[in-house]
Amino acid sequence: MRHLRLPFNLFLSPLFLWGAWWASADGAVAPEPLRLVVAWLALHVFLYGGTNALNSFYDRDEGPIGGLFEPPAVDPGLLRWAWAVQLAGLPLAAWVGGPFVVVWLALLGVATAYSHPATRWKARPVAALAAVGFGQGGLGALAGAVAVRDGWAEAGALVGAAAAPHLLVPACLVLGLYVVSQSYQTVEDRRRGDRTLPVLWGARTALRAAAVVAAVGATALVVLVALRSGLAWATVFAAFLGALGVWQLAWAARFEEDDVRGSFRTTMRFVAVAGLGLSALLAALLASRA
Repeated sequence: MRHLRLPFNLFLSPLFLWGAWWASADGAVAPEPLRLVVAWLALHVFLYGGTNALNSFYDRDEGPIGGLFEPPAVDPGLLRWAWAVQLAGLPLAAWVGGPFVVVWLALLGVATAYSHPATRWKARPVAALAAVGFGQGGLGALAGAVAVRDGWAEAGALVGAAAAPHLLVPACLVLGLYVVSQSYQTVEDRRRGDRTLPVLWGARTALRAAAVVAAVGATALVVLVALRSGLAWATVFAAFLGALGVWQLAWAARFEEDDVRGSFRTTMRFVAVAGLGLSALLAALLASRA
């Protein structure tokens, strides 16, 4: 069970909630709580949990990974367990609706290609960033959006030029967090030959670059919230995201690659505050539309 890293998956909730807000704000559709809960479970417990286990099976990490400072040993049954957990979520995804299943399966494909030795996108910086930004970020938000829209026509209306700024937000924010979560893994990534940004550029430079990318997403988020939900909400989001940016830049200035335990703890605190804080704000924003 520890390989599923379920507590860590909570921190990805803002992607899903952002998509749900986008779909409800765009079409003035009040989200149905039960559909959102079932969709969230299918995604965050079963799909993300299973893909985490799949990643653990192929990587066989000995050092810290997202949510676990000392990962448990990998046994041969983990591969079957990873696929069983993922596929167990498919009936829940089907209950939500056909468009959600399509997005769910697309995310499954991206996550598999990210980890599987035959493709291993995570070892190449461009492929890894595309998989995380447009896969986990864009598709994760789209999953929340199609959980709100009922039917193919409604879901199809989301895909168009107007979708670009709404997908830019999660792509940039998750890329920023992705580089943060890689910062303490440079030693093990070098050993495996994975060419992550912290390995190629050094962790301090990568963290600063990630802060810039996250700032682009944060700016787009604040503008879209201002346009659709008003300046009061936008101001709250701007204050929270601005504080996160200051924190990240301050951390980058004093980052020490050799302090793996300290870097891991700081990363987990940062990801937890960012994920849970944004989740709370977006949930409140969604509730205001109910």
